[in-house]
Amino acid sequence: METPQLPDGIRELPVIAGDLALDFANTVDDPLGPQRHDHIADYHALLWWSLRVSLITEHEADRLLHTTAPRPAAAVVRRAHSLREAINCTAGSVAGGGRLEGWEGLRPFVTTAIGRAGLIELQPSWRFELPDSPLWPVAHAAYALLTGPRAARIKRCAGCPWLFLDQSKNGSRRWCSMEICGTSEKARLYVSRRAARRARS
Repeated sequence: METPQLPDGIRELPVIAGDLALDFANTVDDPLGPQRHDHIADYHALLWWSLRVSLITEHEADRLLHTTAPRPAAAVVRRAHSLREAINCTAGSVAGGGRLEGWEGLRPFVTTAIGRAGLIELQPSWRFELPDSPLWPVAHAAYALLTGPRAARIKRCAGCPWLFLDQSKNGSRRWCSMEICGTSEKARLYVSRRAARRARS
């Protein structure tokens, strides 16, 4: 699906993790640094992200935006942040072969998602009519990832805190994206090696 033009106040966000739940976990740029930016800082941004990853249609996003009052919208954003933290905790704990931790934080979201799901051709589906409905497929995706064989392929980027699914044949991927982190690391190593050569000359 072609992505609509970015609205004012919304930044472009790469969708590169290889899994819906991990892409949701990665909705903060530079989370520990001075350039921190939250891509789901408000309800409008949450709906835009949901549209960006094809969870909802433009019609559904517009309806939710115009029928959700400010107070419920703010509560949904708080729940979205809690879900993001829970996914980062659980998926981050198994990245690189670790043991699952933090399930207690994720379980309520998964329980709600499954309770709200219907089935279409034996696949879960949701009606996006309630303010927090965009969170349900994300929570279910996290559950499916963490309880399936792909959990062994969850990794954390060597250059930033983002998570990704290593789908390389030999399991050797190190970066969330070569263009975003890999190139920067290669440039840093080049400068470091050049400086070392100069010091020896």
